[in-house]
Amino acid sequence: MRYITLSVATVLLFGINCFAQNESKFKTLRDNLAKNDAATQHPKKGIDPKTWMDRGKLFYDAYNVNIGVLRAGMMTTEAKLLLVKPPKQVTESEDGNEVYEYSQIKLHFANGGLRSWEEIKTAVDNPLGEAVKAYQKAASLDEKGKNAKKINEAYKMISRDLENKFFNEYSLAKYADAYNTALQRIEVNQLLNVTDTVYYFYAGFAAYMLSDSDSTRWQTAIDYFEKAIALGYKETEETGGQIYDLLYNACNNTGNEEQALKYIQTGFEKFPNNERLLYNLINYYMARGENHKTMEYLEQAVARNPKDEKLLFAQGRVLDDLGEKDKSLAAYDAAIAIDPTFFDPIYNSGVVYYNYAVKLMDEANEAKTNAEFDRLKNLADDEFAKAIPFLERALEVKPDETNTMEILKSLYLRLRVKYPEMEEKFNNMNERLGH
Repeated sequence: MRYITLSVATVLLFGINCFAQNESKFKTLRDNLAKNDAATQHPKKGIDPKTWMDRGKLFYDAYNVNIGVLRAGMMTTEAKLLLVKPPKQVTESEDGNEVYEYSQIKLHFANGGLRSWEEIKTAVDNPLGEAVKAYQKAASLDEKGKNAKKINEAYKMISRDLENKFFNEYSLAKYADAYNTALQRIEVNQLLNVTDTVYYFYAGFAAYMLSDSDSTRWQTAIDYFEKAIALGYKETEETGGQIYDLLYNACNNTGNEEQALKYIQTGFEKFPNNERLLYNLINYYMARGENHKTMEYLEQAVARNPKDEKLLFAQGRVLDDLGEKDKSLAAYDAAIAIDPTFFDPIYNSGVVYYNYAVKLMDEANEAKTNAEFDRLKNLADDEFAKAIPFLERALEVKPDETNTMEILKSLYLRLRVKYPEMEEKFNNMNERLGH
């Protein structure tokens, strides 16, 4: 149940380079980091904020070695011009999308524009995380705050790059990486005294996407969604109620159905136009057989979408359970009028007549006089006969549906005395069933 849409960031990634030069840049960066490692251990240099500022810059540069020239959406022609060296391999998929593979990186293009990238070789591991640590160390040594402005600017650049990194990982369905990146972004924004509720939501969503393969992630998703709401997460008109839908599903998957219902009700109160929330309420109450509550929400759904045959079918089912035979048949008729090949309302219409006939026969068997028995039996036979056209239509839609054939066979057998034409139908059905 997953309908979230995350738009790819279009922020430019700073820096100019080409992959042909990156191996030498890798070596230079590593050499400089080795020198910086030694400086951090020096009695005087190790307590100098500048040493750690330099370290942060080195790690930041290491992050941008491969991707500094890239930006989301850049065209393949632009990539070829900027990167100079041709790719080692170009792979084209069935949908016309392309992958350019260089020695250090793969570029994924969709509709001619850069969608995402995968680094094959990197200068160092976790460069942005290491850059943050270095700047934090610099801040702790900078007692007079002389470097505070530069450190804050560095945090802002890192925060921006973490945003690009998150969307890139999400695009590649690398949800574990995206989750960790969202947490890094939250941490950096805290250093900037910024509460970015969106990234609490993104952390929750990345955990949510991991939950199918790791059930422990459901609770993690719930925790971050709840944190986002508590911090004032605002949804747009387009996605309004989405977080409550995700909470509903996550809570259901942890077995906390009571909490799931609270979230879906809260979400629907806040965003009554969200159809997913409305449909979840319908499904929740329908699964528990709470027909009156189900009808309350079904009526709202049908009022919004009177041409939705599936909603009309659901309405017919619930009305049948409530004993509203005629209203149930009317709902099924409306569904069939929209889609004459929709098996379920066609079949269920036949079943409504069949079940009502069975009820009349039960009453007939309790009759105290022969006259009353005959009256009720004749009424039952009329209802059985009304079921036949619907079940025959259902069998036309699904010719191999054995259950429909068996019911029709029993009806033909029952009515063949009263309606002689049923004899041939019975024989044909018997042959069709291989009896």
